[in-house]
This record gives sequence, structure tokens and C-alpha cells, in this order.
Amino acid sequence: MAARTDAPHTPSAAQDRFDALLDAAVDAIVLITPEGRITRFNSAAERLFGYTPDEVLGRNVSMLMPDPDRSAHDEYIGRFRRTREARIIGIGREVTAQRKDGSTFPIELSVGEFVSQQGSGFVGILRDITVRKRQEARLRRQAQELRLIFANAPMAFVVTDAAGALLEVNDSCCALFGMTDKALLRRPIAELMHDDDRIDGERILTSLVRDGGSARRPLRFVDAEGGTIHVHMHAAVGRDSDSEDTPLMVIVALMDRGPLLRATREAEELRTRLTHVGRLGTLGEMVSGIAHELGQPLSAIVSYAHASRRMVAADSVSSDELQDILSRIADQGERAGQVIRGLRALLRKRGEVREHVDCSALVREVVPLCEPEIRQAGFELVLDLDADLPAVQADGIQIQQVLLNLLRNAIDAMLERSRDDRIEIITRHRADTVEVAVADSGPGIADDAAGHVGEPFYTTKQEGLGLGLSICHSIVAAHQGALRFEINARGGTTFRLTLPTDSSEGTP
Repeated sequence: MAARTDAPHTPSAAQDRFDALLDAAVDAIVLITPEGRITRFNSAAERLFGYTPDEVLGRNVSMLMPDPDRSAHDEYIGRFRRTREARIIGIGREVTAQRKDGSTFPIELSVGEFVSQQGSGFVGILRDITVRKRQEARLRRQAQELRLIFANAPMAFVVTDAAGALLEVNDSCCALFGMTDKALLRRPIAELMHDDDRIDGERILTSLVRDGGSARRPLRFVDAEGGTIHVHMHAAVGRDSDSEDTPLMVIVALMDRGPLLRATREAEELRTRLTHVGRLGTLGEMVSGIAHELGQPLSAIVSYAHASRRMVAADSVSSDELQDILSRIADQGERAGQVIRGLRALLRKRGEVREHVDCSALVREVVPLCEPEIRQAGFELVLDLDADLPAVQADGIQIQQVLLNLLRNAIDAMLERSRDDRIEIITRHRADTVEVAVADSGPGIADDAAGHVGEPFYTTKQEGLGLGLSICHSIVAAHQGALRFEINARGGTTFRLTLPTDSSEGTP
């Protein structure tokens, strides 16, 4: 039997294995003598620094470093050999390396000391951390940007832990509550909620922590002086990326609704004042006709009173005749009183009122205010009113203002040009709405004007201000209704006012 050659254990085989191990390593590996001369330079080091082994072997390892480390490297090694005090050797740290082309880059350097039969020296393992440092810089920049956004955002932001304690607040949050960050931090956010909204707010946050997702809800909070803060709360949960079941924080944005609510109230007050001015303007244009309408019953009352006085003085009146005269006086007084009551109601300035109203009844009440003008123009007013309309929830005076404006527009249109002498007012119940239609036989609305009807200050009248229909649209929109127009079969215009029926009618 031939003798076995144990080649793997020969010095040459061990060296081959060592060389293969060095060249297979992903990281750059450099071996140096105790004096700092390079003895080995693996393939990864060649790729990293751009040198071939022939260019570096036997040279000082400081050639792989920029200044000031290059100049001080020999001193570093000498100090370690004298004191055995580790600065890099045996510890490792991040340093800057230099390629053959002179460019520098960050590396993670680990240095170890070795002692063998062949001698001693140091081995350095170098890892290029350019990508990692770039990523770290980007993350730091993003974190700084987020910090700046959070701190300087015009909206109040808070961050709480899973239990609801405030971890971070921004400047806008401090301004909103009138408190310093020290006064706010670590406090449960529920303590800042309004008493009437606290249960709902806690329920929302608890649900978020349990189920995740986000939530949006109007809530009320309380400031440092006990005042109510109206906000729209947006909240979302941040969870651990390694464990989606672990909530880390709740991020809450509080949008102050105070300015919006104040602006809404101011706009509503302005709309109410403008509506009242619109009524005064409409009635001012009708004053001559109304004066005539009042003059007729008052003249009749005076005439009946004088006649009855003469008959009583002459002792030529019977009881039945006197009762008949007094009844006529009462009728004329009621007629005058009806007009005056309608005027007083329309002239009265008041806040917005919502009540059950019958649109057919509203039409009957407003018609006497336009009848003098309609008769004087020689037109006929035709009423087709549904006697069994459901009630609507509305401000009756404001709806009458809309009807009055539509009636006067119909009269003005027919005075300009009319195909017949009929104005129609029709009320109908349609699905879940009540409709009031005012139809005239005027010239209709031109195509170029149709898109502008209802715009503020747009008018086709020579002396109009263009506010009447604009105010009407505003009133109807405030009642969640609609005001539309169309050309009718007679060539004139039909305006259709629709209002939602009162869903609460008949409920206890």
C-alpha cells in the first residue's frame, strides 16, 4: 500500500487556505508589520482603494489615510507599543480613508494584534460605510425637517404615548391652550378636553390605540383660563415597525375652528342684515301701491262712519241697517289691518327663526302686498294653492321676502313686454319637498343673462341694484332649499322655489 501524503497539513497548504480566505472576504483586510509596513492586501482592499498589491506591499500603511492621520500614524503605533493603551487597536472606530485617486471616504476600522511563529503585527479589517453614512445623513436631515415642521407648523400638534400622556407639543399647541410646554408635557390629553366631550374623546383615542387607523372628529378643549376651544381633531397611531401590535405613540393635530365659527357667525349676521335691507328696498318700491291699498279701506271707513252719523242724527236708521254699516266698517278695518300686519312683519328686524310653516298660507299672506300693483298694471293673479301641503321648517318672513321679490320681478318683466296678462302662483308637494312656482308671461330670460341670474350686482333692469335675487338665493340656501328658473310654455319665466319638508312634523 502506498504511503498517504497529508498535503492539507503542510505549511504550503495552510498558506493557500489563508490566502483563499483573505481573498474571499467581503471586507478589505490589510496586514501590517509592527512598524506599520503592509504585508498583505486582499482583493477587497484592491477594489476599495484602487491599488494593486505590488503598489502597496512594503509601504507604510499611512498611504491609505489622509492628513492629519497620515502624518500621525507612526506615532499612534509607537504609543500603543509603549503604553499598550488602545485607541483603535482592539477597539475599532470610524475613520477616513484615502483612495489611490486621492478621494476620501468613511470606513469602519477594526484593528487586531497577532503574534505567530513567523512574527507579530496587526491586521486591519476595513468596511466602506459611505452608503450607511449617506443614509444616516439623510435620516438626520429628514428628522430635522420633521422637527422643524412639527415645531413651526401653524396647526397645533401633540404626540402622546399609548396611555394618552403628552410627550411632545409644538409652539402652536402652546399658543392654542395658553400654556407653556412644561405645563403641558406628561399631562393626560383627556385632562385638556371639555367636560362634555371627554368621554367621547377618550373613547376615540382608546379605539385608535387598540385598532389602529386614524380618526377625525370635532371636539372641544379647554384653555388655561377655562375658555372653550373648538377644534377639529385628526389623530393617528404610530406603531413599532418590528411589531405592528405595539402602539408607540398617537399623533394628534388640532385645527382651531374658532376663527371659522366666528367668521360663520359674522357672515350669518351680515346675511341677516342684508336680507332685512332687501325687504326694506322691496317695500320702498311698493310704497305707492301699498298707500293706495290702505287708502281705499280707510276712505270707506270714513264714508260709512259719516253716513251712519247722519242717519242716526236724522233718526232714520234701523237697527239692522246700523249693524250692516258697522259690519262693513269692520270689514274695511280688517282689510287695512291685514296690509299693516304684513308690512310690520316684513319690516321687523329679528334674528333667524325656524318654525313649522305652510307655504300656501305664506302665499296668501304676501299676496295683498302686491295686489295693488298687479291691479294697477292690469294683470290677473291666478292662485293654484295646494290646501294640504306638509309643513316646512323655515323662517316664514324670509320665505315671504323671496315670494315678494319673485312676484315683483314677474310684474316688472310683464310691464316690459307680455304675451298675456296672467301671473300664476302654484304650490305643490313633490316627494320630500314643497314647491312654490311663480310664473309670468314676460319676455323670458336671454341666453347671455341666464348664467348670471342670482349673481350679486347683476341686473337687467335699468334702475336695479342686482341684489334681490342674490339675497333670495342666500335665503333659500340657508333653508337647504333650491331656487331655479325655466322658460315656460307661454314664453315667460317660471321660478321654482323648493324647500325640504319638515321631517319632524307630527313627532312628539
